[in-house]
Amino acid sequence: MIKFLHLADIHLGMENYGKIDKKTGLHSRMADFLRTFDAACEYAIKNKIDFILFAGDAYKTRDPSPTYQREFAKRIKKLAAAKIFVVLLVGNHDLPNAVGKANTLDIYSALEVENVFVARQPEVIKFGKVDNKWQLLSTINHQPLTIDQFQIAALPWIPKTWLLSPDEYQKKEIHESYKIMSNKLIEKVQNLAKKVDKKLPCVFLGHLTIAGAQFGSEQKAYIGYDVVMPQDVLQKGPWQYVALGHLHKYQVLSQNPPVIYSGSIERVDFGEEKEKKGFVDCELDTNYKNTNLCKYKFIPLPARRFLTISCEIKEDEDPTKKILDQIEDSEIKDAVVKIKIKIPEEKHAELKEKEIQDALALAYYFAGIQKEVVRREREQTFENIESLSILEALEEYWKSKQLNQKRIMELKSYMQKLLEESN
Repeated sequence: MIKFLHLADIHLGMENYGKIDKKTGLHSRMADFLRTFDAACEYAIKNKIDFILFAGDAYKTRDPSPTYQREFAKRIKKLAAAKIFVVLLVGNHDLPNAVGKANTLDIYSALEVENVFVARQPEVIKFGKVDNKWQLLSTINHQPLTIDQFQIAALPWIPKTWLLSPDEYQKKEIHESYKIMSNKLIEKVQNLAKKVDKKLPCVFLGHLTIAGAQFGSEQKAYIGYDVVMPQDVLQKGPWQYVALGHLHKYQVLSQNPPVIYSGSIERVDFGEEKEKKGFVDCELDTNYKNTNLCKYKFIPLPARRFLTISCEIKEDEDPTKKILDQIEDSEIKDAVVKIKIKIPEEKHAELKEKEIQDALALAYYFAGIQKEVVRREREQTFENIESLSILEALEEYWKSKQLNQKRIMELKSYMQKLLEESN
């Protein structure tokens, strides 16, 4: 039996909905991401897990601060010291913006950290168990026939520039270019499948977008931008479990074999308000007579709560009182809270925002009031857009210009690309 944890998208360095501690100089949200990461590490050590399979995106940006690198390294060292083999897959947020630069995880390979392997290229990684300890098979001098073995087919994030040369891109429609890139990505998966030893247990570990998967709120803009892998390509592979990273929503796409996105370990924005956050605990049976080779269960993590308090104000109501009553009936303690109201134009002046803010003193962070002001002629406008994300604000603007939904999604795709490049 091989026990492994599948987790992804830690995104250390995300600094929204918090503030800088004046004494330490550290952002308050860093503690949230480290708390959930710590909980996953403690679970692995307590339950004597063999492998941590990390499916990419350790940091929010490709140039994380030394502080975030230090904190991530502390936890990797702790896992490795507990004789848990950690496989770190390179995600899109881990890649540099130039070919010659190192990725954010390369330091572990350069230092040859024991029990840590960085998967930076498509490859099949093979392990053997000697003296009750898993090791890379390439480091074992002699291999007894009775040795326990395990393999991982790793597919890190492949940038589009690696899939399509400028010559191939020229004079082609966008849909043609994406078709070529998708076929090349499929080819990489098929090449990995050919290298897998069919007699040994195997897990596919990938950072990519699968057709049919559900995107989170901010990630909806990836549609039309990411190269998409057909789901059946992975279902037909010689592996007993498919561990995926990149999409922040935990989801099971298939049961035979299990094709799963573990999701991110901490909430990023209000689009993930209702999503559960955690990782997947897996047991892989090496006995091929057992038809159900891999059993898994989702383990939730103590992610920061996000809460939207929605309120529609009528013309005969006191807007401040109604909102305060809603706050009193809500579990606001230690939550990131946003107030979302629909209010008649003539009642807008009666709104006492200071009282509302004071009523949210127990909240972890007040993300502001999103107002939809209904004018007498029924025209609707939006105010206080500072409580919206960039994409949410742009979407409201495009709606006000009466653009259709298809055009809005296209514009969001281009905007997401610009945001990614700016990071």
